Amino acid sequence: MRLLLMRLIKNFFKKNPVPSVGLAAVVLALCLPANLLGESLTRTISLEATDQDQQINIPVGATVTFKNNYPQVLYETSVITGRSDITVLSIDSFPSGQAFGLEFSRKGPYSVCYLLKPKADSTQPICLQINVVPLQTA
Repeated sequence: MRLLLMRLIKNFFKKNPVPSVGLAAVVLALCLPANLLGESLTRTISLEATDQDQQINIPVGATVTFKNNYPQVLYETSVITGRSDITVLSIDSFPSGQAFGLEFSRKGPYSVCYLLKPKADSTQPICLQINVVPLQTA
């Protein structure tokens, strides 16, 4: 739905040019109703010791910020699609206190996995299960 909305906006402004500030205001105004449907399209997930074996549902199109709240570096941090085991994102060394954002534009299962020690010293990865679901209306 969001992609269709962006195409409509783009086509409208091809025919009716306006200053870029006006375009930003229109895009913001047209995107706001998606947040009013009852689901937030932004979310922060803290990677910390209590998050093991946790499953999280987020709506399609949500932007998720992953923050390292461990007091140490995380190693081999990866976001992997659940159906095809394709690595969407991989970070070798993820410092404590740092964050990264990722938009989930396709529904389905994903895993966010990381190691607490460098690969040679590590045991099993810690993984969060994320299920990207269709946007629900209120």
